Amino acid sequence: MVQEAVEGVPQRGTLLRRAHELLESLGRPTAEDLLIQHLFGASEDTQNVTTGRNAVWTLLLRQVLNSSSLFEQTSEREWSLSSWRSTHMPLENVEFVVLDTETTGLRPGPDRVIEVAGIRLRNGEVIDSFQSLVNPNRRLPPFIVQFTGITQEMVSAAPGAAQVFPDFFNFIEGAILVGHNVGFDIGFLSHEAHLLGQAFPIDGIDTILFARRYLPALRRFKLDLVANHLKIPAANRHRAMGDAKVTAAIFLKLLALAQQQGIQTLGNLRLRLQLPVAWSGDITDASVSRQLDQWRVDGKLAQKMEAPPRPNGGLFLNPAWKRDFPAKPGVYLMKDENGQIIYVGKAKCLKDRLASYYSQPLGYTRKMDGLLQNVHEIETRVLGSELEALLVESQLIKQLQPTYNVQLRNYELYPFIKIDVQHPFPRVYSTKEVAADGARYFGPFRSRRIVDFTIELIQKVFPVRTCIRSLPPLAKPSDPCLRLHLDRCPGPCRGNVDPAEYAKVIEQICAFLGGEREDLLDRLRRQMLEASQQMNYERAAWLRDTIRSADEVLIGQRLITGAVEANNLFIVYPSARGGTGRRAQYRR
Repeated sequence: MVQEAVEGVPQRGTLLRRAHELLESLGRPTAEDLLIQHLFGASEDTQNVTTGRNAVWTLLLRQVLNSSSLFEQTSEREWSLSSWRSTHMPLENVEFVVLDTETTGLRPGPDRVIEVAGIRLRNGEVIDSFQSLVNPNRRLPPFIVQFTGITQEMVSAAPGAAQVFPDFFNFIEGAILVGHNVGFDIGFLSHEAHLLGQAFPIDGIDTILFARRYLPALRRFKLDLVANHLKIPAANRHRAMGDAKVTAAIFLKLLALAQQQGIQTLGNLRLRLQLPVAWSGDITDASVSRQLDQWRVDGKLAQKMEAPPRPNGGLFLNPAWKRDFPAKPGVYLMKDENGQIIYVGKAKCLKDRLASYYSQPLGYTRKMDGLLQNVHEIETRVLGSELEALLVESQLIKQLQPTYNVQLRNYELYPFIKIDVQHPFPRVYSTKEVAADGARYFGPFRSRRIVDFTIELIQKVFPVRTCIRSLPPLAKPSDPCLRLHLDRCPGPCRGNVDPAEYAKVIEQICAFLGGEREDLLDRLRRQMLEASQQMNYERAAWLRDTIRSADEVLIGQRLITGAVEANNLFIVYPSARGGTGRRAQYRR
């Protein structure tokens, strides 16, 4: 019986990630029955075949969740995230780990960690520390050797990730993570944890965001600048322990400032770091709720609740180039060390656009991954107007096919989202073929990753079917999956769902993909406000990120749909030479 019940159970790391995702999305302690369904795919009927079988699923669940400090049992049949317990804990009782990593680049996966360090703090005192080089089993890029001082010989003699990170994850267990641009470090450490089949905290306190709140006189927040402002010596920079020591000193000073201003608990601190710099109210007071409500009414809540920054292009681009960028419309060509053109772009003002790359966050899209660190020269070509720049950019991309240009290739290379509205209960899925079959198509999207992201977002906020099973009346009614219990699918597999009601949901999805569904954002903002008022900060942060994602999809679809539906054009535009013009005819 036990062997039959556990056959095909996924690995522990996969189960831990599933549990963390479910608890984070629900934002509250969750019953074991629901966790068993989500982790093991066991339906209620399967669980209850016999008392013994149900006991096996429960035993498996508890073994998995007890193996990680990320989870804790809050009652006989409920589990929650351990981090929720510390929300109301006084700051002097909270243990923090200030961490830093050095890596071979900016992308977790293609790039790896080469050094990791952590300093464990409690009540302002250092109680433990950790430091180790890590062998990435690859050659170090020359600019990383120069930047960090870590050589190939040093990492070749170091232990590998499988030896270092289990010890490091034990070291940080039960602590709140802190870092300067902590999202960068968490991204790499999460990847290493994934390779080891472990779960890893996905949240932390960013000292950049902390400094923005409590050091209003500063305009830039690089580690050196913040340390200098606080009169903290910055030694052994760009090594993991050196940067961790500086960050820890900064964190303790900022934490003291926060406590002087009435921040007493971890929950207070997290909320304060999400509120705007100019906030002057008492965060333990109802004034927060009133202000959040006003921002929701004004449609500004998602913009006001901030997220930590990411690394930028200023690390790689020559600052002397900025002096020569012309303040005129045109195109720019980025070249690698061999003079090969790797990216073509256009701008209304070349000077402003190219200067923005120096503060451009990295790692958001596949298009930008690895681009700026490979740029050794930027050529500019002044043109007569922004329109001419757009047309010339398109011509150059088609002619040169630069490595990092992905937006202006032929539509047939791009994926679309398809909704077969001829079916009584249609799904939302991706396709690369557009046919005259009566279905609704949306796109094109720039990549399959963006399509998958958009579909995942739709499946989170709309109750829509995702399965491919046959439905009544063509098949017998069947047991619903977990999405029904999460209110994310009406369960047409049961045979009692009205197709007309389901069609209303599909209309909402089509409107959303067409960029017209602003009331969806209003609903998500209301839910975020409610979560904030209930001090459910993890769910509020999840909703905040979902709102931003929805905003990006709405804006992107307005632009893309306009491009697809454009008619034939005859265009006259000014030339770069005064008193002259150019004309062009474009057929769709």
